[in-house]
Parts: sequence; structure tokens; C-alpha cells
Amino acid sequence: MNYVYYKDPKGNFGDDLNGWLWPRLFGEGSITDPEVFLGIGSILFDGSPLFRDLSDKRKIVFGTGVRPAHKTFHLDNSWDIRFLRGPLSAYAFNNQFPYVADAAYAIRQLPEFDKLLSVKKKYKVSVIPYFKSVPFFNWESLCYRLGFNYISPRSEKGVEHTLQEIAASQFVIAEAMHGAILADALRVPWHRLVLSTPHTEGSGVSEFKWMDWQAAIHLYNINATAVKLYRKSFLHQKIKSLSGNRISAEFLAPDIVKADLLKTLQGITEFYLSEEDVIRRIDNKIYDQAFLLRKEKSLDTSSFISTH
Repeated sequence: MNYVYYKDPKGNFGDDLNGWLWPRLFGEGSITDPEVFLGIGSILFDGSPLFRDLSDKRKIVFGTGVRPAHKTFHLDNSWDIRFLRGPLSAYAFNNQFPYVADAAYAIRQLPEFDKLLSVKKKYKVSVIPYFKSVPFFNWESLCYRLGFNYISPRSEKGVEHTLQEIAASQFVIAEAMHGAILADALRVPWHRLVLSTPHTEGSGVSEFKWMDWQAAIHLYNINATAVKLYRKSFLHQKIKSLSGNRISAEFLAPDIVKADLLKTLQGITEFYLSEEDVIRRIDNKIYDQAFLLRKEKSLDTSSFISTH
């Protein structure tokens, strides 16, 4: 199969999981294959450039998420939706298709997953920001001052290294959603941080994604911690008034935000983890879907055993 996913030029852990995980589960992909596999990512939306040249190919959806948009995403018979990320994604398609959880939980099906579970704990708290938050601060320095471990969302040392760093943590503070998802899959309690995503991704998109995933793992009404990235200038109200409420005057004050961020991160004490019975149900459902797909593709299933 041809594995299709978003690729950031500088790297993004959540998206880059696709290129690491699926060849291990389903074999190496090929761009010449007539079938396309869509896994990790919020890439189901009308007008996605990822699907621009794929109209004639069969598209297998395996735990992918919907990205909210103003236009309805219409499916034709070239789409083969096995399962979606969560109930909000399912609702976007009038609940025609089942949801299980984010596709990244499929990592728990790998034979080598036990090695990750048994990684020795080295860090009490690790912080993994959203990849678009990286340029705003020196995160390594900031985490060093707090006595925390910094995990780069860009995975410069490779996806496997990032997974080991998460596994070696007792707790994870994540602005990156897949930092939290992989922490949950690795049974590491996590806490959500909100910093740049309302601006770099859009608050509507970010909240939709997190709610979609959290509902799938039966975690509702949990507390996240937000730090304001941009602050209003003294001209804010004046400019809003003169512009008919269309323009605001906000600016980045790095030293102020950094001080707030240090204080806020230090004060986080509440961490979350999905229940074991929820994880078992997710494991079983993903196992069934992956086993069926491997069987359809005449791939070896003899060592494909779900033990988690």
C-alpha cells in the first residue's frame, strides 16, 4: 500500500509516526500501489491537497481523524473506511462508519512494543510542545530550569527515540496531541498544555481533535492548562472600536510569556490516563481490523498476536 500522510519539512512526531509504524505492521509501501492507506492525522477534509491526485485510487481509512471545515466531505465508492479516530469524526459522516480511537494506538500491536513498556524510567516529568511552538522559546533551557526533560516534537533523533523518551517518563506534559496519545498508549499519565495552537492551528481545529480523541478513550471534561501566547496592547480596545471589531492589537511579549510558562508548568499536578478496560477494547478492535487487512493483502499473520 501507499502510505499517505502530512509531512512537515522540519518534522512532526505525530505525522512521522506513519512512516515508522505502518511498514512494521503492513510492510513497506509503494507510491505505485493502486491502494492508498490513511492512518495517523487529522487529514479528512474537503479540499485536502493529500487527495488531489488520488481520485482513481482506493483509499483505506484506518483510524484517521476529520479536520473540521465549512464544507461537507463527500465520499465516493473509492473510499474504504475501516474505522475513524473518534465520535466527532464519525458524526461528520452521519455516523455511517465506526470509530475506535486514534490510529497511533496500533503501536501496541507491534511485537517489540513490550520493550517500550519495559523502558526504565529516567525522568519524573517530560514536556513535549506542539511542533509549531518550537520556534517561540528555547524549550531545552526552559525545561532545564524546571528540572524537566524536554522531548522535541520534531523527532530529530528519530521516532523510536521519541517513543523511548516518552516511555522513560513518569509523567508527560503535552501540547502535541500525539505526545499525549503515545503517552497514553505507553501507560504514562499525561496533562494537556495549550499555548500556540489557538493561533498556529486554530482553536476550533485543535479543540475538535482533542475532544474527538478524548471521547474515544472515555475521558471527558478533563482539565487542560492554558498559557496566553499573545497579549493585548494598550491600543487593543481603541483599534477594535475604530475597525468595527474586526482588528485587534495583540503582540508577543516573550519574557512575560516565558515567565508565565515557567510558573504554570511548575504548578501542574493533575495527570490523566485512560482506563485499562478501555485500552483492552481498543487493542482488540484494532487487532481485528489489522488482522483482516493483513489477511486481505496476503501478509504473514503468524506472528501477529495481540498481547496487551
